[in-house]
Amino acid sequence: MEEEFNNFSQEDVNRLVERFEASIQDTDSAYFDVEEFEEIIDYYDIVHDSKKLHLALQIAVNIHPNHIVFKLKEAQRLVSSKRFEGAIYILQDILQLEPQNYMVLQTLAFAYGNMGKHKLSIKIHKQTLDITSEIKDVYMNIAYEYENLHEYDKAISYLKKVLIEDSEDEGALYEILFCYELSKNMDESLKFFSGFIDEHPYSQIAWFNLGITYSNMQLYEKAMEAYDYTLAIDEEFSSAYFNKANALINLGEFKKAIENFEETFVYEEPDSTTHMYIGQCYENLTNKDAAIKHYFKAIELNDKLPEAYVNIALLYFNIENYSKALPMIKQALSIAPDNLDYKYIYGDIYAEMEDYKMAIEVYLEIVDIDPDNKEIYFDLAGIYWNMGDRDNAFAILDKGVEFSKINYRNYIRLAEFYYEMGDINMTLNYISVACNSSKEGCLELLNGITNLMNNEEVRELLGLKK
Repeated sequence: MEEEFNNFSQEDVNRLVERFEASIQDTDSAYFDVEEFEEIIDYYDIVHDSKKLHLALQIAVNIHPNHIVFKLKEAQRLVSSKRFEGAIYILQDILQLEPQNYMVLQTLAFAYGNMGKHKLSIKIHKQTLDITSEIKDVYMNIAYEYENLHEYDKAISYLKKVLIEDSEDEGALYEILFCYELSKNMDESLKFFSGFIDEHPYSQIAWFNLGITYSNMQLYEKAMEAYDYTLAIDEEFSSAYFNKANALINLGEFKKAIENFEETFVYEEPDSTTHMYIGQCYENLTNKDAAIKHYFKAIELNDKLPEAYVNIALLYFNIENYSKALPMIKQALSIAPDNLDYKYIYGDIYAEMEDYKMAIEVYLEIVDIDPDNKEIYFDLAGIYWNMGDRDNAFAILDKGVEFSKINYRNYIRLAEFYYEMGDINMTLNYISVACNSSKEGCLELLNGITNLMNNEEVRELLGLKK
């Protein structure tokens, strides 16, 4: 243990703890003064021994009933263990003796806040403003409670008070941006941070938050300019490189984005998320080998990152290397077994491998969990059809229509089936129904069904030239 223990050395504290533990084992009525008990209690708090902490508090209160510090510590312990009613009883008892005790009122406000009684918490925090010099902390606590009430304008007003007390308070600056984001008020965010920068031009946090504001407004070039100012003030601000890289991605500048992502590694340890983004940039640059390399680097740093396995699986899937795609998607599902998107990819891989039994099993599981899925019936019916099971193919499409009568995919699949059965009238009927739902979606889907798109009657119905 390396913590400081007031005027007691570590050796003194160890002897105190040994003597205390000996006394409780031998039921000895050893005496400890107030300061000694404080050291013992702090020790058990630091080492997270809740049982002995509670016992020490009880004994301290019994020996020194007039010292409220032990009652307060017991109340704080109860708050931390979410036993709020017991804590409030003790705190209100203390306030009968010391109604202006800042620490007691603050603990009471925290208790009410954790109970969801945010307005009462705010009321008590405000009572402490006249009895403490820690005004900035009180303003911050009030702001947090207003955030919990989703009253973001009021939260921002108190966060601004924090900045009046201390213009360099980074927490308040970040929290103001957070409130503007939650209230979806980027115009006011832009106005505030621009004004703050006018008064504090060397605040890298303000420039950084201005960059985020511009990014949220999809003004990516202005965002990059703000991030560049951030880096001019502090070249080691790795988050600015990271956010600038994301802005470059949105502008399609993938090579420059990679450069900025890699710049973060100069100032902080490489992390899995950054390697994920670099991999995605290489995908957009059609450099699949480099993409896979960075996805595997992401996995090396965090083998519980399902997105990395999924991205690798999709890359292999797209080049029809299903034997390599399959173990990757299995690994992703072992981490996130309830993710339906991953399950769908799992089923698609089996379908492409023509392991229809497994594909059907996976797809039916998705149907049970998410019957409103817009694509599953289309794919599942296609598998049944390929297996020669026409009854189940039509049955699953009927179920799909039952859940979503406006889903054009199901009608296009029905049209395809009837066309293969030689029933052109039913084919045209279902294409017509599908197009009434989404003409653009139908054309996109039909473009992948060559035999239908080559039929003159179908093309005439769709208004396409021969």
